[in-house]
Amino acid sequence: MKIKRTFIVILLPFLLLTGCGKQSGNDDGITRTEESHTYEGYPVVYVTPDVSPQGLLSAYELLEVPNRQNVAIKLSDTETDAGFVWADLIDDLSQAFEKATIIETPAESDFSEYDSTIILSHFRSHDIVGFNGAVKQTAAISTPSCEPDNSLTAQEKMELLSKSGKQAADNLNGQILYINVMDRLSIESSGITLPKSNTYDIGILSSYDPVALDQACIDLVNMLKEADALAVHIEACNGIYTLIQAERLGLGSRTYALTIDN
Repeated sequence: MKIKRTFIVILLPFLLLTGCGKQSGNDDGITRTEESHTYEGYPVVYVTPDVSPQGLLSAYELLEVPNRQNVAIKLSDTETDAGFVWADLIDDLSQAFEKATIIETPAESDFSEYDSTIILSHFRSHDIVGFNGAVKQTAAISTPSCEPDNSLTAQEKMELLSKSGKQAADNLNGQILYINVMDRLSIESSGITLPKSNTYDIGILSSYDPVALDQACIDLVNMLKEADALAVHIEACNGIYTLIQAERLGLGSRTYALTIDN
């Protein structure tokens, strides 16, 4: 029998905003998730420890999506992801729909023609903004290169990511759901990754709220001793700033309920 445990994770600003000089005061994102997938008013993030094709399908099914007729599955780039490839995971998920379109290059796609969109991200490090997750991959729909002008500062790039993510989410047709795969995590720098033997996995997380999803991933990284290097990297990049700005814009909530499916 599967046992589900739910916890509300409340973030304390004085712990997470150190060095940012700004405060998060907009809770608009709390009401953006599907009503049945909130807990005490907060968006639910589901966690399954099973990193496998069936585990990915289970993470999707936890969201109880009613419309499976015409679905877009938007994949994050995996060129330097320590051997991680989507082909090892997505077969069961793509076969669950009457029609599923796998999208790797957003610029070539019109998302308005789909009944729902799955933003499927490999959660990992990023040299400039700290981490790659649901917000960054949503932003790639409206900013396909997802690599803003190099003349911008890191903080300005994070602000642009959050704005682009909000714009894309507002423009997408139908339901939007988000899944982050925390598998083969490592630190990447200038195209160099740790050896495969030094990578690790946590599980697969899903939610209707991209900000809550990314925040939950960061919180799990901070809790895992093996992920110390990634946690330090995200903190050094002030990566949380993207989520602070995304929450202010109403893209989602950094306070969430965590449901563990095991």
